[in-house]
Amino acid sequence: MDPGTGGGGAKKPRTSPAAAPPVAALGDDLLREILLWLPDMASLANAACVDTRWYGVASDPAVFRRFNALRRPPLLGFILTDRGDQLFPRRCSELTFIRATRGYPRLASAAAKADFYFQDLPVDPDAVDDEWRLRGCSGGRLLLSRGYNGLVLAVYDPIARTATYLHPCNIDVFRYSIHMVRYAIVVDEADGSFLVIGVVDFQAAVFSSRSDRRTFEDENMFWSIYNIPADGMAAGRFAYWRSDTKKNKRYDLVERILVLYTTTMEWSVITAPFPPGESYCVADMPEHGGLCLFSSKEQCLQLWVHNSTGEWVLKEEFSLMDERMKKLRRDEWMKRVRILAARAGYVYMEFWSIRKPNSYLLVLNLRTKKMDMFPNNSNDPYRGPAFPFFMRV
Repeated sequence: MDPGTGGGGAKKPRTSPAAAPPVAALGDDLLREILLWLPDMASLANAACVDTRWYGVASDPAVFRRFNALRRPPLLGFILTDRGDQLFPRRCSELTFIRATRGYPRLASAAAKADFYFQDLPVDPDAVDDEWRLRGCSGGRLLLSRGYNGLVLAVYDPIARTATYLHPCNIDVFRYSIHMVRYAIVVDEADGSFLVIGVVDFQAAVFSSRSDRRTFEDENMFWSIYNIPADGMAAGRFAYWRSDTKKNKRYDLVERILVLYTTTMEWSVITAPFPPGESYCVADMPEHGGLCLFSSKEQCLQLWVHNSTGEWVLKEEFSLMDERMKKLRRDEWMKRVRILAARAGYVYMEFWSIRKPNSYLLVLNLRTKKMDMFPNNSNDPYRGPAFPFFMRV
């Protein structure tokens, strides 16, 4: 008799219980270790949105601490500029580079070989304004401009000594502009692609190296911010431009900030919770909901975050005046703290005096509250824009 025939009928094939999906089968300990390998804090925030279990693991303070500890930003040093010989943006500032690689020989070697004065870039001997001007810094790239109106741009990698050139035709709105464009650059460190953003006359244009496309923005909100005195800065997924309300008595004495969220390409104007004139920077902190602010007040560092209703609240405040800082304040008249940037659990600042040209660059670990200090012993004052420079890894 053939199998499957006869009075007993055919046998049902055995079915094994459904295997659990590979991701769901992960234990919390293994999931925690996997999350620590994500490239950046934004990726960790995205992972937290998978489900409630992932959120619980990804938002664990212990995971945050280990995540930041494993990713000390690869700081090579600080690019300092003076105020130049002309009004912004036609001034061509003098630069100096202050190394900050103590204890990191690989970074020290990269800093020693890098071209932070862009000497390898070509110049046009027939042009009147042929010098390259530093306009921005992000993700191991420098944004440079040249020409009378600064419409010829280059995105320069000072370590590889390679450049991508953007001519006026790349950003149509500025082709015939005689106005002063305020630029910013935001680099995606995962693949090296970048956005170059320009703001002029209550309008903006964005060039994307990833898509090789440009977009034009004409937002009504631009009218709510009277004057943008300088180029913009990068802060993670954000680019931002400070206002100039302190010097315009006709306007309310509030500090307004023009912000572009590069993930959604959404523009906004936010009002700072502190008066104009205080030093501050925008920070991208997914663990606190995204856009945050660091400000300094009387040698104290303040962290501002949004609450559930969207209002600014003071999350943390602590004094920067340890014994070293007190000694510098007393002996060298160092009194002013300038906040330069915040990234991955670190805040980068400059401590300087109105009486002396030298200064000290500060790197504060927010978790341990320990601070590294790097002296700028220059005899010339560098009080223009300053940029921490990080190597892209």
